[in-house]
Amino acid sequence: MKISLTTAYQSDRALEIIFSSLRWFFLILSAVVFFSQYVANPDPLRLNLFIMLVVFGCLYMGVSDYYLRKWPEGSKNYALVTKGAPFFDFLAFSALVPLTGGIESPLFPLAYLIILHVAVYWKLTGGIIAATLLTLTYTITFLMQVSDVYTFSNLITYFSQVSFLLLMGCLGGIIVSRERQSHSEKNLLEQAANRDYLTNLLNHRSFQEHLRGDLENNSAFYLALADIDNFKLVNDKYGHVTGDKVLRELGSIINSTVSVKQGKAFRYGGEEFAIIIYNKEQDEVDKLLVEIKLSVANHIFYCEGEAFSVTMSFGSCKQNGEEPDKLVEKVDKLLYEAKDRGRNRIVYSCVN
Repeated sequence: MKISLTTAYQSDRALEIIFSSLRWFFLILSAVVFFSQYVANPDPLRLNLFIMLVVFGCLYMGVSDYYLRKWPEGSKNYALVTKGAPFFDFLAFSALVPLTGGIESPLFPLAYLIILHVAVYWKLTGGIIAATLLTLTYTITFLMQVSDVYTFSNLITYFSQVSFLLLMGCLGGIIVSRERQSHSEKNLLEQAANRDYLTNLLNHRSFQEHLRGDLENNSAFYLALADIDNFKLVNDKYGHVTGDKVLRELGSIINSTVSVKQGKAFRYGGEEFAIIIYNKEQDEVDKLLVEIKLSVANHIFYCEGEAFSVTMSFGSCKQNGEEPDKLVEKVDKLLYEAKDRGRNRIVYSCVN
């Protein structure tokens, strides 16, 4: 949680983990509130509904927490889990408030947190829509719970709560929208500085920074350099536009094969790629590189109706405390050895 709090401003994943942790906290708080009220006023129907809600909530939050940490940020599944979370929050709130005292529920302030969560993804429009739906929920609960709606004190209570909700939707949406816009612009600038425009992989500059950092931290990893075999022939025969398409699609293959936990993929330069693989076992590293090699060799490209394919050669070595340039030089020699042996193969250092 400490790490998430310190990185929440920069990381959407860290922010979402905070929201996820808060759900578990408020689930426990909801149970405390419900059973403190249930002791004073037992109602089997309310108890059964609350238990069903808790079971559903635990299942949803458990599954979403698992995939929140598993799926890479930016993937479609990750976006589905994170953007779907506010809908769950709204449904849970709409069920919890009537079960824990209605308009007098101690859990009602959760509405303001839900509005802010929605505004993170849908900005001002989302904040206003969330505030409107929560206002509707409050209005229905108010009309069902209050017998004498039109007394002065009840009307003041109603309009006060509704005003706060709508103000939070507008002002909260504006504030969050401005922060998110600033955050997005900063991310775009960082991506422009750290990502290769053609392949969308991390670029050479980013590679040098990650390599230096991993070596300084004495992280256990293998460095692999990969090169497209006879790429000049592809450019000469099919043209540079097709050559760029090959680079783009191979970058996508490498990026999708190397998961976030396994390592990081970079465009080193030209038709050459670099991969930092966080693993101490050569067998596991070999499985990953073989998967990439086969995926590349089996991928079919087309140019004006003509099909063709390419292969890649790899050199790889486990880091042993070398300076960054020395490690790159060692792996580069292994890559050229793979080329000399006939291409489309992986060569490792004899000493690991």
